[in-house]
Amino acid sequence: MSRPDAKAQVKHSQFRALTIFGMSPRKAAAECGERSAILAPSSEANIHVASPILLVLSDSSSSNTRSQSDMQLPNLPPLPGTYQPSYASTLASLPLPMLTQRQSDAKIDLPCSSPTQGTALLARCPVPPPLENKVLACRAAVGEHDKEYTMAALPRTRKPFLPNVVALAVSLIVTFLAIWFVAKPQPATHLHLQAMSTNVLQDTVEKRDLLPTNISPLHYDLLLAPDLEAFTYTGEARIRIRINEETAKVVLHSNELEISEVTVSGPATNAESPLQATAITLEKDEETVHLEFAQALAAGREATLYIKFNSVINDMMAGFYRSKYLDSQGATKYMATTQFEPTDARRAFPCWDEPMLKATFNVTLRVPEGLTALSNMDVARVEDVGDGLKEVSFNTTPIMSTYLLALIIGEFDYVEDHTSGKHNGRQIPCRVYTTPGKSENGRFALKVAVQVLEYFAEVFGIPYALPKLDQVAIGDFEAGAMENWGLVTYREVALLVDEANTSSRAKQFVANAVSHEIAHQWFGNLVTMEWWSELWLNEGFATWVGTLAVDYVFPEYHIWTQFLVDDFQRALSLDSLRSSHPIQVPVRRSSEISQIFDAISYSKGASAIRMLSSHIGLESFLKGVRAYLLKHKYANASTQDLWTALSDASGVDVTKFMAIWTRTIGYPILTVTELDNGSKIEVRQNRYLSGGDALESEDQMLWWVPLGIHMHGVENERLPNVLTSRRAVFDVPIRNSKWYKLNKDTVGIYRVKYPAGSIANIAEGIANGELSITDRIGVIADAASLACSGHSNTSDFLTLLLAYSNETEFIVWQETSLRLEALQSVWAMESNEVKAMLRALVRSVFSPLTKRLGWDSVGAKDDSLVSRLRALAIRAAGFAGDQEILTETNRRFRDFFAGNKAVFNSDTLRTAFSVAVRAGGREEFEKVKSYYLDQVNPIDQRLAALSSLGFATDPVLINELLEFALSDKVRNQDVHLVIAGISNYGPNRERLWQWYQSSYDLFVSRYRASMNYMGTLMRLSVGEFIGNDKADEVEAFFESKDTKKFQRVVDQSLEKIRTNTKWLTKDRGDVNAWFVKNGF
Repeated sequence: MSRPDAKAQVKHSQFRALTIFGMSPRKAAAECGERSAILAPSSEANIHVASPILLVLSDSSSSNTRSQSDMQLPNLPPLPGTYQPSYASTLASLPLPMLTQRQSDAKIDLPCSSPTQGTALLARCPVPPPLENKVLACRAAVGEHDKEYTMAALPRTRKPFLPNVVALAVSLIVTFLAIWFVAKPQPATHLHLQAMSTNVLQDTVEKRDLLPTNISPLHYDLLLAPDLEAFTYTGEARIRIRINEETAKVVLHSNELEISEVTVSGPATNAESPLQATAITLEKDEETVHLEFAQALAAGREATLYIKFNSVINDMMAGFYRSKYLDSQGATKYMATTQFEPTDARRAFPCWDEPMLKATFNVTLRVPEGLTALSNMDVARVEDVGDGLKEVSFNTTPIMSTYLLALIIGEFDYVEDHTSGKHNGRQIPCRVYTTPGKSENGRFALKVAVQVLEYFAEVFGIPYALPKLDQVAIGDFEAGAMENWGLVTYREVALLVDEANTSSRAKQFVANAVSHEIAHQWFGNLVTMEWWSELWLNEGFATWVGTLAVDYVFPEYHIWTQFLVDDFQRALSLDSLRSSHPIQVPVRRSSEISQIFDAISYSKGASAIRMLSSHIGLESFLKGVRAYLLKHKYANASTQDLWTALSDASGVDVTKFMAIWTRTIGYPILTVTELDNGSKIEVRQNRYLSGGDALESEDQMLWWVPLGIHMHGVENERLPNVLTSRRAVFDVPIRNSKWYKLNKDTVGIYRVKYPAGSIANIAEGIANGELSITDRIGVIADAASLACSGHSNTSDFLTLLLAYSNETEFIVWQETSLRLEALQSVWAMESNEVKAMLRALVRSVFSPLTKRLGWDSVGAKDDSLVSRLRALAIRAAGFAGDQEILTETNRRFRDFFAGNKAVFNSDTLRTAFSVAVRAGGREEFEKVKSYYLDQVNPIDQRLAALSSLGFATDPVLINELLEFALSDKVRNQDVHLVIAGISNYGPNRERLWQWYQSSYDLFVSRYRASMNYMGTLMRLSVGEFIGNDKADEVEAFFESKDTKKFQRVVDQSLEKIRTNTKWLTKDRGDVNAWFVKNGF
């Protein structure tokens, strides 16, 4: 990897070390842990990660530059007790003052090298022995920016001194101070080396395997000619590049492409004719191609790189791939489409495939005359080129990252509409493309799109940037949807709605998906993350603002309340594992990227934004967002850029408390103690782990925690208390209230443990309908989680559950149902007597609901949430053996397949299929399977039928189903739907695990371009096991496998097995005793 040229000009900034002092790590974390840089030991000054490097990022817009030979730093005399200065190793000798036990106002004028933003200065300073294993705090001031950092001085590396010197240990420290400025990034000013950056609040240094910086791409001219019969294509890329450093070697990304010709031409070659590449070397592991030329390309000039290549249109749902569908006659047809995020543009054409390396694109597709060609931009021209072919050329894109490019060729129908233009300043044409015959099912998504495009233009204060927005339904699609700029792609189930037959759940899913992807047109496309470690800036924000848009268009969905179950609790569940990761997670190489497209980046990221916007106010939050987007549009940005904009807008130092949440794994549990006869409460925070076994070393973080204390009788008010220390006492007159609750509206990311008397008072409040929906969800979720972790008994959760007997809201019941299903899953292999008591408990909870709601809709009051509650209650009671439900399900099931489709509405159909298959045999299994295979049925209902098949209990049927899952009747992306239900039934789990093991090599071949799906299948195949012996068996199987692309899921699944085993062992007797006591 190339490094910055040592001869580059440098710029000056001032670093001021104020009040440097030693303190314990715990105290430092409490006082200024949210802004930390890491000091690490080293014995050599070089450019490796363990080296003593001081990384200072300069303002590239500054004109104050001087050559290296002009650099002078003040040689400050050391204070008493200090060591003599050490020197920088790669620049001129620069004396630096040493860190002492106490030192104030030591001014150091540091040069920040480079003509580009973000180049490293190499320097080193020893730490005196009194500061070993301490944490240092200092302030860095550069220009107008003034920030504090905490630096952990790690144990010294011992190395012998010269002879005649008494053996002393001298530690060298690494300080990485990332001070970012406002300069707008330009294509040639990327920090682009094997980068190292401080990972705040983590004792790690992020390394990134990146391309060399000697070349920057400026513009791509692409011509692709696909053959949809042979599944191959040829391509030509003309890439305009800037030469940053003189070089005869060009390195860019290429994966599974055959490159046949390479030339370079233009001013940088100093040649009249193009230069042929003298060597073309493909590096498979690096996914790069190395191009060598006979003469060097001159620095500071431009050139055009021409590459001719070919490849296959693969079937791996990555890169440039094919998707299968059936036409109206039942004949198999194919389309060609793309999926480039995160790193598969390189699988379609040679490119600089990193988010920071933005460029503009002109795309031309040579296709048969009868096919439609689509790309990000609108069509510039269409030319007949003979032989039944045409070339469709598209207008030039804005500057953008490679992963956002999209190309689609096939037979399509479409529906079209335009936005109002009220906030965009013009009407934006919007289309939904489908395979022939399905276009009418795109009207709902189209309606959402035209409204949301205008809404976001208003909210963000920036019009949509492209001339059109197309959305395309793709049959084979590994992700749910992809935000390609101007050409958004979706699974069919995420875009198509049959208004008469699609379930309300599926319809809402489409609204969510469309809003999420359109949010990306600003967050992700217009402003792009610098690197994949900032993925949450794309996904977390799109999740949050997408929810905001759905709430605007469909207030009847109560989407923010659903957010608590679908995102908030989902995030907390994953983040309670040791094997979780921070929202901002270090990513070094491409193999690691796909693993962080998970509930942390999406749901915890969105939950953190929800907590922040609640704290500073929605108006201030959106004001900051508008400033952030305006400042960084058509460029890249970091999390710190967002915090800076929000701080400026709100007048609150957002970084001070949010860096903890985004850069730290996990979250706290708050333990409440009542003091002084109920006039005060003490609140203590500790790290929460689902295993309940956080070690002292894992419990060092002190989070910024908004307590949101709410008391009975005080409407819509929460006390603005914030916990920032390990424990604190708050004056809260709880004795004057029937009940009190922390975390009003369940906004804060934490669990709460109350005294026994207080939780009893809360339960009474719930029974009396005194707590809000969001608070009722938060209370039951916390109780279930604390039972699992051992902070309370499972019997406490079951007792609290009884207070919900009069509950009427679907979303509360949804959370309750999920918690009961988790309990049943962990107890699934217990005795028949115990399982019978569990089923009796479920019937006692849900059967009354089924009687109250019935099977059929009742008038206009029966909105989508009531309909979903009905389906939820029938399913739960039916699975628990409610005989009335089973009898009625069987009757209606037979009538349905006899032709009376009205016996089930769109929401109860899925439920009825699941209950019928669970309670029935081959007849029910085959009928549901036939419904799935019928292409006429709505896609969401077909997939519901497919997932219902997994609830069969007969091992013979399960064996047939597992074989069916691998057939061409089930799309590769849908296999997980088949097996999800199988793990629900304890006796079939072992068979599922055997199937996964025997199919492993097939999976590797099938999903090698989307290995994260391997993790999904693995999690579903083993995640419900109970027993440390099973965890050991699973772990042993994967020890010999290459799991680097889904290792996080392996670790999380193993941890879940062991945690649930511990829970069962701890509370087996407690649960049995509760059942006996309560008459079950």
